[in-house]
Amino acid sequence: CMKNLLNIGNSVSLFFVFLLFVSIVIIFSFDKDTVMPHVNVGDIPKIELNNFTIYQINNENLLTKLYAQNAKQFDKFEEFSYVILERLNNDIIDKIATKSAIKKDNVIFFDDGVNNSRDGYDLYSTKGVYHIDKNILEGNGFFSINGNFQDIKGDNIYYDANAGLLSAKNINAKLNVKNTQRNKK
Repeated sequence: CMKNLLNIGNSVSLFFVFLLFVSIVIIFSFDKDTVMPHVNVGDIPKIELNNFTIYQINNENLLTKLYAQNAKQFDKFEEFSYVILERLNNDIIDKIATKSAIKKDNVIFFDDGVNNSRDGYDLYSTKGVYHIDKNILEGNGFFSINGNFQDIKGDNIYYDANAGLLSAKNINAKLNVKNTQRNKK
C-alpha cells in the first residue's frame, strides 16, 4: 500500500514539474515584438520632427511617400502622429492613414485606429499590429472592409498578405452582386 502511495506522489510531482516546464517554455517563447512600447515620464526623444514629408524613389518611380505631423525617435522605438503613408507595391498604390503609430523594429502598433486603402478596397481596424517583415496585420477589435462588391464587418481581423489568408471573428458580410445578363436567348 505504501509503494502505491509513493508512485501516486511521484506521479503528482512529475505532473507539477511538467507544468513548471511548460510555463517556462511559454514565458520564454512569448514574442517580445508584439508588446507595445510606451513612453515613460522623463523620456526624451533623440530626434523630433514636425510637419514633414519623406520620399523614397528609385530610377523610375516614387516608391514611398510618408507625411506626418509629428515624429519622435526614442532609444528603442519611434512614435508618429497623424500619419499618411503611400507606397507603390506591385504597381498598386497602398495608402495607410492613422492618428498615431508606434514602430519598434519590424512591428508597427496602431492603438488609435488605422485605415488602409488599396486597389479599390478600404480597410479600417480600431487597433492593430502590423508585422512589416511578415506582411501580416493583426487587428484587435472592430474592423470593416469596404469595396466595389462588398461590405464586411467583424472583430479581430488577421490578414496575411503573403499567404492571401484572411480570418476574423463575428463576420457580417454583404456582397453586392449585379446580374449583367438579364435576358438569355
